Amino acid sequence: MSDATLEAGLSLAKRFDAQLEVLHVRADPATMISMVGGGIPSAAMVEPAIEAMTEASQERAQRARAAFDRIAAKAGATATWRQEIGIEPVVLAGAARLSDLTVIGRPDATSESQFPASLEAALFDTGRPVLVAPSNPVPTIGRRIAIAWNGSPKASRAVAASLPFLEKAETITVLTVPAGRRGSSGYALAAYLRRHGLEATVESVDPHGKSIGKVLLEHAQSRGIDLLVMGAWGHSRIREMILGGVTREVLAQTILPVLMAH
Repeated sequence: MSDATLEAGLSLAKRFDAQLEVLHVRADPATMISMVGGGIPSAAMVEPAIEAMTEASQERAQRARAAFDRIAAKAGATATWRQEIGIEPVVLAGAARLSDLTVIGRPDATSESQFPASLEAALFDTGRPVLVAPSNPVPTIGRRIAIAWNGSPKASRAVAASLPFLEKAETITVLTVPAGRRGSSGYALAAYLRRHGLEATVESVDPHGKSIGKVLLEHAQSRGIDLLVMGAWGHSRIREMILGGVTREVLAQTILPVLMAH
């Protein structure tokens, strides 16, 4: 858990007068060792490994709790700390299914090995929306919102999940790509939002040979967008290949908060 992710969660909790629960998952060293292949290790190998992993886990938990105490004390939002021992993606998915929104940090090169799997579990194994926070703190979230719209069920679910944000937004922009799929009209989405008392502008984004993910991010950033809403695509149920191309690219490159649903 980075400071930026915690600050994003606290900012949203304060804005929506919500309760934030910060979940820290500590790995069970014995379970982790049992999952490693290569035969049955001897007790002489296992005990030192368990001790070292337990100590490292305790240190990470202490650092995370210290960051929580430090940042939450000045945030002015209601937040609680929750710690569990287990496999992080499994524990996270179980907790997220009983949460209105999961806030998770964007994975990067320094992320722990379970982090991408935890993000994928939050996106695909919960039925709940996920807000992916960028690596660095952002001053606002959801004042100027862009919706990446292609008419898909996933995009529709993302729009439904974003309604509380849209109701508080100062501007809403619907972004579409030319020659999109049938039913992807941005004007139809704008009409739907108008029935909810929300006004949105529609802009068509032409990739001009660039990837869709890259051009969406560039366009959003050029407009001062501080929240991108989009469906989360998955092309395979194999964990290592689960994220679709646009989803993967946006998560890898974004410096904006991204609200996703699958």
